[in-house]
Amino acid sequence: MNNNKVCFIYCVNNQSLLEESLKYIYSLDIPEGFEIDVITIEDSPAMAAGYNRAMQDSDAKYKVYLHQDVIIVNQNLITDIIKLFTANPKLGMLGVAGSKYIPGNGIWWESKFTYGKVYDSHSGNMELLQFNEVTKDYQSVHALDGLILITQFDIPWREDLFGGWHFYDLSQCMEFIKQGYEVGIPPQDRPWCLHDCGIVNTENGFDLYANIYLNEYKNEIKETYPLVSILIPTYNRPEFFEQAIISAIKQSYLNIEIIVCDDSTNDDTKEIVDRYVKEYEHITYIKNQQNLGQFENDLKLMSLAKGEYINFLMDDDLFHPEKIKKMMRYFLQDSEVNIVTSHRQIINENGKFANDIKSTQRLFKEDQILDGLEFGSFILKELSNFIGEPTTVLFKKSKLLEPFGTYGGRRYLCNVDLASWFNLLETGKVVYINETLSYFRIHSGQQQQNFDMYINGLLDYIHQILIAKERGFLKTDEDYSLSLEKCINYADNIMTDQIITEYTGDRLPEVQSYLDYMKLQFKELKQKKKKESPLVSILIPAYNRPELLEIALKSVLDQTYPNIEIIISDDSTNDEVKDMLAPYLQRHNHIKYKKNEIPMVEKNFSQCVKMASGEFINYLMDDDVFHPKKIEIMAQYLIENQNISLVTSHRQLIDEQGHFLPDKTETKVLFKNTTILPGRTLGDFCLKNMCNFIGEPTTVLFRRKDIANDFGIFENKQYSVINDLATWISLLAKGDAVYIPESLSYFRQHSGQNQESMRFLKDAIPQWLSLLIDSRKSGFLNNEIEYKKSLVKYIDIIKHVISHGHRQQKLELLDTEDINASLSLFLKELTCNDSHFCPYCKQRFQSFIPWSDDYDFENYDWEMWNKRTAICPNCHSLDRERLYKIFIEKETNINSKDLAVLHIAPEKNLRDWLSAKPNLAYVAGDLFPSDKDMIKLDITDIGYNNQHFDVVLCSHVLEHVPDDMKGLKELYRVLKTGGWGIIQVPIALNINMTLEDPTITTPEDRKRIFGQDDHVRIYSKSDFVNRLKLVGFRVEEYKPIECFGIDITSAIGLSEKDTLYIVYKA
Repeated sequence: MNNNKVCFIYCVNNQSLLEESLKYIYSLDIPEGFEIDVITIEDSPAMAAGYNRAMQDSDAKYKVYLHQDVIIVNQNLITDIIKLFTANPKLGMLGVAGSKYIPGNGIWWESKFTYGKVYDSHSGNMELLQFNEVTKDYQSVHALDGLILITQFDIPWREDLFGGWHFYDLSQCMEFIKQGYEVGIPPQDRPWCLHDCGIVNTENGFDLYANIYLNEYKNEIKETYPLVSILIPTYNRPEFFEQAIISAIKQSYLNIEIIVCDDSTNDDTKEIVDRYVKEYEHITYIKNQQNLGQFENDLKLMSLAKGEYINFLMDDDLFHPEKIKKMMRYFLQDSEVNIVTSHRQIINENGKFANDIKSTQRLFKEDQILDGLEFGSFILKELSNFIGEPTTVLFKKSKLLEPFGTYGGRRYLCNVDLASWFNLLETGKVVYINETLSYFRIHSGQQQQNFDMYINGLLDYIHQILIAKERGFLKTDEDYSLSLEKCINYADNIMTDQIITEYTGDRLPEVQSYLDYMKLQFKELKQKKKKESPLVSILIPAYNRPELLEIALKSVLDQTYPNIEIIISDDSTNDEVKDMLAPYLQRHNHIKYKKNEIPMVEKNFSQCVKMASGEFINYLMDDDVFHPKKIEIMAQYLIENQNISLVTSHRQLIDEQGHFLPDKTETKVLFKNTTILPGRTLGDFCLKNMCNFIGEPTTVLFRRKDIANDFGIFENKQYSVINDLATWISLLAKGDAVYIPESLSYFRQHSGQNQESMRFLKDAIPQWLSLLIDSRKSGFLNNEIEYKKSLVKYIDIIKHVISHGHRQQKLELLDTEDINASLSLFLKELTCNDSHFCPYCKQRFQSFIPWSDDYDFENYDWEMWNKRTAICPNCHSLDRERLYKIFIEKETNINSKDLAVLHIAPEKNLRDWLSAKPNLAYVAGDLFPSDKDMIKLDITDIGYNNQHFDVVLCSHVLEHVPDDMKGLKELYRVLKTGGWGIIQVPIALNINMTLEDPTITTPEDRKRIFGQDDHVRIYSKSDFVNRLKLVGFRVEEYKPIECFGIDITSAIGLSEKDTLYIVYKA
């Protein structure tokens, strides 16, 4: 065996496909000391047979079995596989796509747990086929696609079983696993392979070999899935029992054991189950020697269960055939899930559907993954078992920390299921599946209706509520009080004169004692709530200002209002705030503090809300100060008048030392006396004057419920610069406002603020316009004339921002694209005419679709980067290709003569337009062709003769190419003398030299430095032009702003920075 040799093995029936594949094999990088070999098996009757012949003929340690239509595009494949195999001696075989689990039909790609990626044409078009990402050295799987299989050990292929072209690959995976090796998929930043297979033929034995595979490896396939134990306690219900066990046997999930513990007083059930035990080896039957009762029988079943996951099946209930399979998907996807339940359908004795009761009603329209403590609290507040009976629930056995039916050390008498559900809810998530996956039978033979069950169930509920509070459920007094009230009312309904008279058990004194205790607690909570004012949450987003924060905090601690909590969410980049707060946190238990791991910036406002428990909320900026009576005075208005949604006041400006400053326009007193006015009236006043008269976050008290958990949201948009006013407008749409002329807060002005910084102010331009436009949706500025006046007033905002930028000498921070987009939208609103146009689809519309934020790279001032006007909403043309069309149409001879055109990495709309012209010999090419009409083309090795094309078009390609000069020379070579072209790249206008570094190779580093994970440089303008000239091109710059003016330029989504680089070959 040659340990330094790699052999590539093909079964071949198409020489042209083989030759294409071999070109890439021979271009692979070969590590020093290694050699490669190729073996081709022609006219083999089957893959397995051909691969066996080649395996026996080769002495190479490493063998790569691949289809003849596979192209390896990872040039470092050999190095990568050797490194991986060397580091992982138990890794026997690698592939590029596959599945962790095998579906019941053997078709691996129908699994929910697929991994890997490949360029593939199985749909008829070449496209990226991408599954789950591999985030470690390799993902261990049980199935690999046979397009490429790479081994470091030789194990015979099962040609005795697989005589055709299907399932030889999955079989070989199982053979490796049976020998104790792992089968894996490596991480691929970009796909290692391209598989030009075309539409797959499944008519040549696919089903035959699927059945052979599933039969041969049924035990191995089953063991790839965690074992689920279905536990059936039964007692004297043979007819129902048989229906139940059949529903368990029919489960589609592959790895199940069924255990029956029979408490029956006769052998009727035994006679039934004996028939099934003979036929199904995964059934275990136990006939109890004596009647154990429900509780002990459940515990016995639990002790016998070998599965990682448990689902009881009551002997009168039924499973949906897909129940276990669908529930297990959630456990396999999320390790934090402890319990999975679903809707269950009530059926009667005859199996007919019955109407839902409260506890069985569908809770959600779609499947939900929920916090266990929150869902448990919901159940206790509603006093209803929404999770379900034992039949309904699949749970993780290892997470049940007390015996089944026990909670808080107490064996439950009736609600044994809920006892365990709450045990599981404490430490993990719960999944609710909307689909009906079990059937809960209600019939006359059950014991739900007897007095013992009523009393025992009541005791269980009482205990559950009392203990749950200690275990993390019912976190608020309001929730706890509601649960107590529900339970007391339920008890009043249960404890009827009939039950008290006829009940023969001895638990009534215990019930009464518990109830007396609950009623006392409920009374105390009620008195406490009545006595105390509503909780007000003071929210302080902090950042690196410990001295000013301490002054702010003291002003809260001095408040005369009696019921306040203080939330501090700290964005600081050091521990100075944390250290300053330490003694306060020790002395005051109503202060909650959180140090954010990374600064949340504007999101810190919403973070504060999520931490709050108060009914009312008032922010306090860490450099501002409260008047001692602020909350007491303001809260009274919200308490007494539910129609009021916002309370504000005059705020006094102060300097860094706390000295009073004169009012500005926005802080002047609005009314001499306290005034209640309609919210929209105050909102209109602010919007018409483009001024926040209401105040900064420190100034305003409001109800938490009116903003949910988000600050700065209005009409589903997040605001940053004017997040306070956006929130106030949202609140004013809900009710009246109170304005108090007394100064109840102090707004500090100092050099450390960012309100006047250009990085902050520049965003005011788009945000103010957005607020104006969207406010009309909530009933503000209803009068069109007033709206247009407000729009005209908006110009003052732009002037203000530009003026500040000029004074601060930071105009370069202004995003001209944003300004252009805002001005364009402003003009559209002012004229009420759709102002945008696409030269491809000839459609007019209000606005373009912006680029996703994922493409933002704000370190650079980009040329041809029109984020907000990037995409036509109709035909999806891009900004740059719209400019290409206009130039080609207006400035070239494209229609007047026959021309040969090469279009590299073609834009869709431009390609469609050019390829439809009968006078053009049009060629579209790409390194990774997306369809059959596009040729495979490498820009550094263009496969055409010198001077072949009249026109070359190459946009946004060279930034991906390590040797861009080689690519430019090729473009120059194939262009005819007298020919022209458009060559474009991303250009950063704020750099003088092109940024490139060949040592930066990882996708993460490239994204961080170059803005995209497959870019290798950022061009400077002058350097790009010089590179074009160096290879011989004459270069002209074409600027639409100079040709058409701003109106037409803006109409098609372009800006004054946009430039085309037109090249000519003399």
